[in-house]
Amino acid sequence: MRCGCPWGGHLHWSARGCAAPVDERKPTAVLNTSDAVRLAEVRDRTLSALREAIGDARDVAVLDAPNQRNVGDSLIWQGELAYLEMLGLRIRYVSDLNGFDAADLRRRLPRSGVVLLHGGGNFGDLWIGHQEHRETLAAELADYRLVQLSQSIFFADEGRAAIANRVIGAHPDFTLLLRDGLSMERAATMLPDVRRAYCPDMALGYDAAFPAGGRTDADKVLVIARADRESASGLRGIPQDWLAPHRLHVTDWGQHRSDPLGWRLARTVLKLQRRLVAARRRLPVKPPTLPQALVQRAVRLINESNVDSAVSLYSSARAVAVDRLHAHVLAMLLGLGHVMLDNNYRKLGAVFDDYTGVFSTANYATDLDEARARLYEILES
Repeated sequence: MRCGCPWGGHLHWSARGCAAPVDERKPTAVLNTSDAVRLAEVRDRTLSALREAIGDARDVAVLDAPNQRNVGDSLIWQGELAYLEMLGLRIRYVSDLNGFDAADLRRRLPRSGVVLLHGGGNFGDLWIGHQEHRETLAAELADYRLVQLSQSIFFADEGRAAIANRVIGAHPDFTLLLRDGLSMERAATMLPDVRRAYCPDMALGYDAAFPAGGRTDADKVLVIARADRESASGLRGIPQDWLAPHRLHVTDWGQHRSDPLGWRLARTVLKLQRRLVAARRRLPVKPPTLPQALVQRAVRLINESNVDSAVSLYSSARAVAVDRLHAHVLAMLLGLGHVMLDNNYRKLGAVFDDYTGVFSTANYATDLDEARARLYEILES
């Protein structure tokens, strides 16, 4: 939302409304006026889609919370929390992929509540663990409304898509939110029995800002290049002189830092929760799970730490090249000039075409030569 507050009419996005920054270590980022307006429009559209999907419920559970080093998932999570707070929703239960306990959820979430599934890009058969978890939840929680928060979808196997359509389509009240038009088209063909609606990527709800004191020594070109099964850009293999005379720093999420102690302790908490949940499934005498306050604190610490580490990494960059969607989103939110190349099923391009491509700092390239030329333009501007 835009405002007329003392900070000058720029975009100040907070679930608490227009106010001084809550965390003085991270002042609210200021985008240029046109980008601030565009971001406000995307956020308004997202809030409208969420209100429609969630209805008048006041209580929610959020499942499949991210619990690893992937900054993209963490950025989505932070945006999801911002939107849920803006809507005034109370989070009664949180679990990660392996820490879900149905009995515990039922004790904490009234039947009038809504179960939300964390968004991202894992709806399909590339990341089958998350898909199987999603289908298990659809079968096990038939008495709750389920909302899959904004996803991209991709199935390489039509048979696997048919299974998803059958299992999820059988749920009496499941809504699949999709973050781009290409995914809407794929879902219409592959998931005809699943209710679907359009909702922009929820990472755009996060207030990104450089640390207090601003950027220092911003002299390098940062390259976030994925090295997993979605990789298709070639960024990972570029030589150090690819953008001479400029200095390159090539890395990927999770490889850009060592894990701090607090992060490791939080992971230990969630591993213990996973073991307790597994024991409850196999033992006749059910051990209690960890307090939800502790679980939610651990999830929060992991994801805040991930995003903070990425913002720190970006603070020393003059420009950025990426082939990860949320490396693009973070650069956009920070007002950094950047170039993006696509993954293997056009996840980035679909979002760029729909709404992020209008931001002044975002550039899309179809190959490495075009990406290099665009970077030189950014560096010379």
